[in-house]
Amino acid sequence: MSYEFKLPIIDISAFTIDSNSRTEKLKIAKQIYEACRNVGFFYLIGHNVPQEIIDKVLKLGYEFFHLPEEEKIKYSIANEDYARGYQRLGENVTRYKKDWHEALDFYKPIPRTHPLVLKNLPLRGENQWPENPSEFRAVFSEYIDYMLKLGALVMSAIALGLGLDENYFEKFLEESFWVMRVIGYPDLKNIADKDRVGVSCGEHTGDTLIILNDNTKEALQVQTKDGNWINADPLYGSFVVNIGDMLNIWTNDIYKSTLHRVIHKGDSYRVSVPFFYEPNYDAKIEPLEACLQIDPVKHHEPVVYGEHLLKKVSTNFEIIES
Repeated sequence: MSYEFKLPIIDISAFTIDSNSRTEKLKIAKQIYEACRNVGFFYLIGHNVPQEIIDKVLKLGYEFFHLPEEEKIKYSIANEDYARGYQRLGENVTRYKKDWHEALDFYKPIPRTHPLVLKNLPLRGENQWPENPSEFRAVFSEYIDYMLKLGALVMSAIALGLGLDENYFEKFLEESFWVMRVIGYPDLKNIADKDRVGVSCGEHTGDTLIILNDNTKEALQVQTKDGNWINADPLYGSFVVNIGDMLNIWTNDIYKSTLHRVIHKGDSYRVSVPFFYEPNYDAKIEPLEACLQIDPVKHHEPVVYGEHLLKKVSTNFEIIES
């Protein structure tokens, strides 16, 4: 881990001010284009998410994971759709190895009367909000609103960077099937079942992802194009943005999904809150014409986002019987 490469730091504030000039936006869009094409990860600053909200989110996540086990298990994913809710240590699986973290997952709420439910959508229902800590639902609901706005800004910048109208992706994201995970990582030092446990979170790609981390260093790691693993240590007041599978398809491999993992060997209890700003559940994703002009060989067939998500979720968990 002595590799010196560092993730780019990009200030998106030009997109948070309605009156800002197109010239400034294009400047930022070009930086994001280069970061997406060459690295696939970058730090995002100038995002307008209040630090007070960020601090509360991390604090409340920490408090939830330190409740008694019998309190947390009330919100088990087995209660709902085997996606929304709490997973105990070792229930999340990556590449057939148990991940050493616990988590509380939330998805876009889908009421029973929603048209997608009438089409037998498997990931349907409401989220399981903890009653304790008492502020949890209110603070995280506000945080989700900020993340949806920020995700839209990032996609506007990505569109401009690809030579598209900045509103190009709106039709794919107007009913974003977002996902938020609140993840707690104990250290890896005292694991008894080392043969079956991988790391804190095994290497994987994701979808368009905005990651909020606490101040734990040397935990989140990103693989560079040449195969080196580098630490994506927290930068105060920033988010880490990851380019994922859908942008990989949209750009016809111009932007590559980037492998990342978590190996937490420190003494602290680490909290992370990744927010996945996803397309509409039934959005059809295929290589963009603008990207096929760069490489006319189509590297991906069209996919429906929801079908892609279901394949991932269906292999994510190994429920531990009480």
